[in-house]
Amino acid sequence: MLNNDNLFPLYMQVKRKIIEAINDSTYSEGTRLPSETELLDTYNVSRVTIRRALQELVREGYLIRKQGKGTFIKHKKITRSLLSADGYTEYMKKTGEKPERKIIEKSIKVCSPLISKRLSISPQSKILELFRVMYIKDVPLGYEVTSYPVLYFDGLENDINDRVSTHELLKKKYGTVLEKSQKMLNVILASETMAGYLKCHVSDPVYQLEKTAFNQYGLPVYHSMMYYDVNRVSFVIDD
Repeated sequence: MLNNDNLFPLYMQVKRKIIEAINDSTYSEGTRLPSETELLDTYNVSRVTIRRALQELVREGYLIRKQGKGTFIKHKKITRSLLSADGYTEYMKKTGEKPERKIIEKSIKVCSPLISKRLSISPQSKILELFRVMYIKDVPLGYEVTSYPVLYFDGLENDINDRVSTHELLKKKYGTVLEKSQKMLNVILASETMAGYLKCHVSDPVYQLEKTAFNQYGLPVYHSMMYYDVNRVSFVIDD
């Protein structure tokens, strides 16, 4: 049941209910969504509320409208392993999808105390800080902030672009093979910046996946913070 006293407006509550139905396969990928009239009966809200919720879901990539046929389920929740050292490109290759990346910003700067600690480099060391958005089927999958120590990867900023896998680049140019990673998963509320890149709302819950990657010699070589909409990604722990 929807709650008029809920912090979130009714259209957002309807939207979340539909997302839950997609994620638990009540509405399967590729099937037609119930009509507006049927949704009105299900959620007992106004037609304006239903239409606002559906517009948001189309905009965010969960639904697709087909002229003369109705509205269909487009989005399928992504499952990622918490234990795998694979990067985004390796994961996309396993799923058979084409990697899509967009660099937002890259710059050389002095590392923060956190990065100094995570990468075991001295305070005031320089890092390459990279901001990117990762996509799957044109829908934002994650917003990533990654730090690479200039000490190990001088000139890396000149080779990174939207078409390049950083894992493959580190291996080919620097001889760095990523063999393991240490991860910490939290749930936080989306900031305005995160919401803009993930196409969700400010204060929506998002996963914050902190990762430190280690090379073949056991040395930490990069640190990343990846943010995922909790409605689009599930994490599993493999035995």
